Amino acid sequence: MEIPITPRRTLPRISLTLAALTVALLLSGASVCAQEPAQPAAISPRARLMAARSIFIEPASSSIPYDVIGDAFQGWGHYELAADPAKADLIVSIVAPPGYPSASVGGNAKNRPATPDDVTKIRLLILDAHDRAVLWSSSEQPKPALNEKRREDQLVDASLRLFRRFRDTIEPEPGP
Repeated sequence: MEIPITPRRTLPRISLTLAALTVALLLSGASVCAQEPAQPAAISPRARLMAARSIFIEPASSSIPYDVIGDAFQGWGHYELAADPAKADLIVSIVAPPGYPSASVGGNAKNRPATPDDVTKIRLLILDAHDRAVLWSSSEQPKPALNEKRREDQLVDASLRLFRRFRDTIEPEPGP
């Protein structure tokens, strides 16, 4: 005896599609939740400079650029000066040779040609205090001078130009 086969009832096609979509959404939601949280976006150096509130000025080998740039930062008032680098947001590093050559750039008393060591270059670095990443840097070449007083004046001028260049990065002068 043969048992008659009756057709099964099938769900409408739309219901099957909807069920498949629901399962797919549930599985994709589970995989999104299983992923690690996204890393915060990297902050640009300028944004880090703008967000900083305190600075530590590292002692420099040359006192004139150190004094000039340190006084300029203090007078500016944009950043609070910190006595300890661990308590600062930024570190100001001033790199300048300890002495200024005694001869003009054209040569010295022994009539030898000037060498790169005879020319002083002042470099200003602004570092992140936490990871020591360089956020801003620039250098300035003082103009040559024949006498000691004029050389010191040139160091002061070059140091101020460097500071102004950094300040203009943070607070640009309004246009005319």
